[in-house]
Amino acid sequence: MKKSNDNWAWKEISFPRWRNAVDRRLKDIYVITIDDAGIDDEMLNSHWRMKQSPYKFVEWFGLKYDLDPKNALGL
Repeated sequence: MKKSNDNWAWKEISFPRWRNAVDRRLKDIYVITIDDAGIDDEMLNSHWRMKQSPYKFVEWFGLKYDLDPKNALGL
């Protein structure tokens, strides 16, 4: 099994479960949902097929769109 720096061990996870993990992580870090962020399933599916961890996807997305985490906003 391949492990990433966030201790995510890739296992065969369904797309809906992976998508839910991304949604939870977005809420935890940025207080937004997948819908709030405007992320479509095509983009998500692409990253899921690359076996990217949900955490790495959220990290990448936050950096790409210069999102401020909730702790930077005092939340």
